[in-house]
Amino acid sequence: MRKTLRTTTRIMVLLLAEGGLLLVVGCASVRTPAHLPHSCSRVIAELSPEIERLRPPSSDEVLRKLEKDGNIHLSLSDCLKIALQQNYDIRLTREALTQADTKITQARSAMLPFLGAEASYTRLDEELSFAMGPQLLTFMDRDQYKAGLVIRQPIFTGGRLNAARKASQYSRDAQAQENRALEEEVVSQVTRAYRTAQLAEAFQGVAVEAVDLLETHEHDVTILVEKGANPEIDRLRTQTELANARKELNGANNAVDLAYSALKNLLSIPLTESVKLTETLERSSRPEADLSSLTELALSQRPELSAMDSKMAAAEQALKAARGEYLPTIALEGRYEYMEGDFRDLEGGDHWTVGIGAQLPLWNWGNTMAKVREASSQLAQARIQKDKTADRIRLEVRQAFLNLAKAEKNIDAAESALKTAKEAYRQARARYRAGEGTNTDVLDVRTALSRAEANHTQALFDYNVALAALHRAVGVMVIEPPDIKEKESAE
Repeated sequence: MRKTLRTTTRIMVLLLAEGGLLLVVGCASVRTPAHLPHSCSRVIAELSPEIERLRPPSSDEVLRKLEKDGNIHLSLSDCLKIALQQNYDIRLTREALTQADTKITQARSAMLPFLGAEASYTRLDEELSFAMGPQLLTFMDRDQYKAGLVIRQPIFTGGRLNAARKASQYSRDAQAQENRALEEEVVSQVTRAYRTAQLAEAFQGVAVEAVDLLETHEHDVTILVEKGANPEIDRLRTQTELANARKELNGANNAVDLAYSALKNLLSIPLTESVKLTETLERSSRPEADLSSLTELALSQRPELSAMDSKMAAAEQALKAARGEYLPTIALEGRYEYMEGDFRDLEGGDHWTVGIGAQLPLWNWGNTMAKVREASSQLAQARIQKDKTADRIRLEVRQAFLNLAKAEKNIDAAESALKTAKEAYRQARARYRAGEGTNTDVLDVRTALSRAEANHTQALFDYNVALAALHRAVGVMVIEPPDIKEKESAE
């Protein structure tokens, strides 16, 4: 009978232990944080058709929509949208933001009650018993079983837990601003890569035009040489110039391929895809604000400074948490246990206890003091870093503003030089065909024309790059990133 009772009791103990564990898991799954991390949001979006329809299309879908005649036609706006959605660095920082969200949940959960299950089994070498007259009483069986539930709630921790929760929230805000800064940097890089591809195409066009002009001029020279009006040396020199121009065209073709490859790499597009640009280099309008206004605007809206403010706030909370370790820790604890084989189960195996405990550090060899000094130093470091970042932003705005002004003047000079070079080439070729000029004059003027066209193209490139750099320095996004404000939208 006693053996059967023990077997039944063991089964109940195991079921109780398993039930307690299931209860802990259930509580962990039912308790929902105020903000779901992005991984949970992603799962919900996959399960909800309504939310699924609002999700942005994938990169492949976007590329297929832009495909025409076997080529992907990309404007600058298309490139920026694709980059903000598919760029590897941006995707990595979004995962970092997800991890920052989970830190908030972890810090908040430390302030809430803990519920757990406990189970143990102990076997002694022999039963502990003692005799009371003729009767032998068992004090402790060889096999001892114990299982139960425990709940623990911190009451006072010196403000450490609340400070840790606030620090995690500020850290999350800093990460969000750093993500924004990276997005602006990627926009700047993609813009420069797009302009570089435009520049390479423009240089390719200059090289093609140079070859076409020399081929036409070679035809004219050949006719005059065959008529005996000009010496053979004119044709030989023209053919030499034409060979050199074709060589430059080969280099220009290679530069176009490399520029396209760099752009596709930033957009996370396979290098085997055929891409065509839908825009050419043009003179865009520049901001009318002066340097002082642009600098003030940059200092008010650059995400790097906002990130430093959040980091400073997080460091202040970390300092409060470190100082809180000087104060006592008080917690409330309750237990419900079932035991068998112990003298305490003589009147039934169920027991419960409720208690409150306090712990005060008296001496830990300066560990708490070192933590306070470390947190204080980190706060001072964050303040210095903010001042350094502000100075760097002022310098970036000034450099971009001056470079844009210089590029604007270079465009005016290059346009005037190009107009003069075209007219000079037209006149030199007309004089040569009329027998009044020399072949050398035509070739020299043609070289000057190619140089003027290249300088004009370079001036347009420098202007657009300087304009993009000014937007980056001021903190202006050319295009808003798609679907990257999950946290803000949820709030």
